[in-house]
Amino acid sequence: MTQDKMRKVITACVVAATTLLVVLLGVLVYQWIKIGVLDARIAEAQQKREQLLEQNQNYTTDAEYYESELGLEWLAHSEGWFRP
Repeated sequence: MTQDKMRKVITACVVAATTLLVVLLGVLVYQWIKIGVLDARIAEAQQKREQLLEQNQNYTTDAEYYESELGLEWLAHSEGWFRP
C-alpha cells in the first residue's frame, strides 16, 4: 500500500469517526431535551392529580353538608321553599 493510499484511508476513517461522534452527540442532546420535556409533563400531571384529589375531597364534604338537615333546609330556602 502506498503512502498516498494510506493517507486517504486514514482520512476516510477520521471523517467517518467524526461524523459518527457528531451524530451520537446530537442524539444524546435530543434525548436529554426529550427527558426534560417529559419530566415537566409528569410534574404537571402530578400537580393536576393532587388538585383534582383535593377538589374531590371538597365535593365530598359539600355532599355531606347538603345531605344533612341544615343543608337541605338551606337549599329549600334558596329555591323559594319555606317550612310552614
